[in-house]
Amino acid sequence: MSINFFFVVVLSLLVGMFVYFKPITLMDETREEAPKFELESFIVYEINTMGIDRLFEGDHGKRFEDRYEVSSAKFSNNSKALFESISANEALYKDDIITLEGNVHYVREDGLEFRSSEGKYDTPHSLVSTRGGFIITQNNNKVNGTQLLLNTQHHTVSANAVSGSYQLN
Repeated sequence: MSINFFFVVVLSLLVGMFVYFKPITLMDETREEAPKFELESFIVYEINTMGIDRLFEGDHGKRFEDRYEVSSAKFSNNSKALFESISANEALYKDDIITLEGNVHYVREDGLEFRSSEGKYDTPHSLVSTRGGFIITQNNNKVNGTQLLLNTQHHTVSANAVSGSYQLN
């Protein structure tokens, strides 16, 4: 047996193995986006020279590249004429818009409150909105409806399917 015959056999075996056994193709798996950091039972303060402007607190929070996701979230704003606070079971904070899900509760210093199962709060424009049902109360007055649009800066409210009770003094 010559050396050339040996190399031809080895080369044939390698080519045969390459043809018979297909190379393993790794599947391109879509991986879940990993948060930059996570916090448990936290309070974030936004402070200026006059004092605390805003509070952002929650039980569990995740910071991603473009958003925050928070459970048992509460956002408080002290930078406007009236102190206001909004809380929910789950919140997504992205591009200065807070999307809230589950037991949404908005409270303002003058006694205005509203409750809903979901909502959005556009912080730069001071707009609170819901797609579904809501209840607004202030003092002994109560309003029910759907699709709320509350402008806290201009003190205007619009909604659909409104019913309410108003106490006159």
